[in-house]
Amino acid sequence: MRLLTWNVNGLRSLIQYYPWCEHKNYQTLLETLDADIICFQETKITLDRLEASLAIIPGYDAYFSFAKGKPAYSGVVTYVKTSSITPVAAEEGITGILNQSPVDVKSSFDNNQSLSDTRIRSGMCGLTTNELLDLDSEGRCVILDFQMFVLFNLYCPHESSSERLPFKMNFYKILQARVEALLRAGRQVIVLGDLNVTHKEIDHCDPQRSVKEYELESFGEHPARKWFDGFVAPNGPMIDLFRKFHPDEKGMYTCWNTLINARPANYGTRLDYVLVSQGLVKWFRSCSVEQKVMGSDHCPVVGELHDEIEEGVHKYILKNEINLSMNINDEKLETLRLCAKYMHKFNGNQQTLKSFFSKPSTKEDNSETGNESDAI
Repeated sequence: MRLLTWNVNGLRSLIQYYPWCEHKNYQTLLETLDADIICFQETKITLDRLEASLAIIPGYDAYFSFAKGKPAYSGVVTYVKTSSITPVAAEEGITGILNQSPVDVKSSFDNNQSLSDTRIRSGMCGLTTNELLDLDSEGRCVILDFQMFVLFNLYCPHESSSERLPFKMNFYKILQARVEALLRAGRQVIVLGDLNVTHKEIDHCDPQRSVKEYELESFGEHPARKWFDGFVAPNGPMIDLFRKFHPDEKGMYTCWNTLINARPANYGTRLDYVLVSQGLVKWFRSCSVEQKVMGSDHCPVVGELHDEIEEGVHKYILKNEINLSMNINDEKLETLRLCAKYMHKFNGNQQTLKSFFSKPSTKEDNSETGNESDAI
C-alpha cells in the first residue's frame, strides 16, 4: 500500500502543466500517481466552485476541507482508492470542533477510542472557542480514521509576518495535543503534508541565509523548528519517515521558489513530510521524495507499506490489520459528513461515461498562481 502527499499549488491549475496537460483528466492524474491514499494540499478551491470532475472520480472517494470566505486560498483533499481501503470516520479541521453535533455518530466497527473522544474543546491548550474556530477556518486539515491508524492530511500555516507567527504556533500546539491524545488512547497516527517548516540544516539549501533573515542566533532557534524538534524523535513521539530511511541524504528538498526558477539548481527546502508513530514504523518499507514529478513548486513524498511483516514466530498481514474495503452500512459511518459523493450538490450526480470525453474547464483565478510556503 502507498501513501502520497503533495502540495499541488492549485488543484485545477495542476493539469495545465506537463505531463498532466496531455490528459487534463483527474482520474488519469490519480491513477498515474499510483497510491491508495493521495493527500493534496493548497487546493485553492471553494465549495461553491468545486466541480464533479474533482469530487466524483471513479474508483476514489474524496474528502475536502475548504478555506471559509477566502477564494483560491489554502484547502486540502484526501483521495482514497475505494478498491483498497475504506475509512470508518472522517473529520474536517485540526481541532474537531467543526464536527461536533448534539449526537456524535460513531462507527460500530471501531473498537478503539474514536476521533470524537480526542477533540479539542474550549479552554484546552489555553484557547477559546473562537480561537479554535479561527484555526479551522482556513481549510488546513482532513483527518481520516482507518482503524489501523488515524491519518492527518495537513497544510500548516505560513509565517508571512511576525503577526502571523502566533497563529502558526497555535496550529502546531493543537496538532500535537490531538496527536498525543490519540497516542495515549492506544491509537497509531500518521501525520503527512506540507508542514511549512524545515527541520535541520540538511533540509535547507542555505541555512545561514535563513538565520540572518529571521535574526536568529542559530538555525534551530526558530520557534517552528523548536516545536518540530520536540514533536519528532528522539525528543517526541513521531518518526520522520524519510529521515528514518535516509538519515544523511542531502539535497532532498520538496519545495523550490518559482520566482527565481530555483528548481533546476535544486535550491530549495524540505517542507513536506510523512510522520508516523512508533508502532507503525515496522510496517513501512520505504519513503521517497519524488523530485522528478512536475506540476507544482512542490514535489510529492511517498511512503510505502509492506504487505506483511514477521515478528518472531508471528506473521502479520496488512489486509487483516487495516480496514480494507469492508462491507459497512454507510449510514453508521461518520464519513457521510465529509465524503464528497454525499454532498448535496453531487448526491445522485456521479460522473457518466460521457463526462470523460468532455473538455474540463481550466480557467483559474489570478490569485491561484502563488503560494504561501515558508523557506525558514
